Amino acid sequence: MKQKTWIAVIVVGTLAVNAMAYVVMRKRRATEAIPATASVTPPRPPSATAAPPPPDPVTAPPVDDASEGLARARRAAGLAALEDRDYDTAVSEFTEALSLRKTPGGDLVELLRIATDLQSRERSRGRGEQAKATREPPTRQTARTRASRAAAARAQQQQPREETTVLEEPRGGLLLVTSTPPGLVVQVDGKAVDLTPARLPLRAGTYRVALAQGDRRLVEETVELEEDGVRSINRDLSEQLAPPPPVAAKPAAPAPPVAVAAPAAAVEPPPTSVATAAVAKSAATGRGELDITSPSLYGEVWVNNRPYGFPPLVAQNLPAGPARVEVRVNGEVKRRMSVEVEPGRRTAVRVR
Repeated sequence: MKQKTWIAVIVVGTLAVNAMAYVVMRKRRATEAIPATASVTPPRPPSATAAPPPPDPVTAPPVDDASEGLARARRAAGLAALEDRDYDTAVSEFTEALSLRKTPGGDLVELLRIATDLQSRERSRGRGEQAKATREPPTRQTARTRASRAAAARAQQQQPREETTVLEEPRGGLLLVTSTPPGLVVQVDGKAVDLTPARLPLRAGTYRVALAQGDRRLVEETVELEEDGVRSINRDLSEQLAPPPPVAAKPAAPAPPVAVAAPAAAVEPPPTSVATAAVAKSAATGRGELDITSPSLYGEVWVNNRPYGFPPLVAQNLPAGPARVEVRVNGEVKRRMSVEVEPGRRTAVRVR
C-alpha cells in the first residue's frame, strides 16, 4: 500500500511541475503580447494626469537578448547539476530556462523530461533502501523440547526436496549523453543508437561512446557503467562544428613577356585556382555541386537517398538534373525539396 501511495505522489508531483512550467510560459506570452495591443489604441488628448511617455525603443534595454542569455545560463547550470547527480537542481534550472525562452524549442523539453525521470528514479531508490534498512529481521521459531526438535527433523526428512533455481535478471545502468549543439549522432561500440540529448538504458559494463556528425567522428570516450548507476557525458563541440573561415583567392601570376623576334613561341596561360579547375572538370563530366544551409532546422541532410552529414555542407559530384534534398531528424523526414543541379556550377540551397 505504501509503495502505491509513493508512486501516486511521484506522478502527481511530476504533473504539478509540468503544470507550473506551462502556467509560467502562458504568463510570459501574455505579458509580451501587451505592448503589441497597446500600440493599436488611438492616441488620447494630453491631460494633467497623463502617464509619462514610453521609453525610447532605441535606448531601451534588449529584454529578449537578456532573457535568452539567462535561459542559456540556466541550461548550462542544469547540465552541470545532471553531471553532479543533483536532479532536484537540474529540474529547477531546466524549468526556469524553459520559462525564460520566448519561443519554446530546442532540447530544453527533452532535458527537463530526462531530469524529472532521473529525479523520480533516485527518490524511489532511496525509499527502497530506507525501507530495507528499517525492516525487522524475521523471527525464528525454535523448538523448546527434544521431542519437538526430533519431530521437526523427521518431518523435514520425509518431505521431498525440491530444488528451485531463481534466475535473477541482470541489472543495468543509465547513460545520459548531451552536446552543444544538440542533434549529434551517439555511437555506442561503433553502432549509432540515438541523437543528443539521449537517455540510454544499458547493462553494466564498459562501453566506447562517440559523438559523430555524419561520417565524421568528433569525440570518443570510454565509459564504465555500474549496476543501477547513472553516467552523464556533456560535450561542447561548437568550435569543431564551426565553418572554416573563407580563404582569399590568390591573384593570378602575370603572363611572361613574349619576345617579338620569336613569333612561333607558344605563350603559356596563367595558372588557374583549384576551385576553377574543379568546376571546369565538373562541367566536362556533366556534374555540379549544392551548397546546403539550414538555419531554422538542424538535422541530417540526405541528397538522392544518400547521407551527407549536417549543414552547412557542400554536396559535390552530383549528376546534372533534378536532385531530391531531404532533412531528417531522428530518422524522420522534416523537410523535402527538389533542386536543379547545373553542370559545372555550385548552387546555393537554403532549407527553411
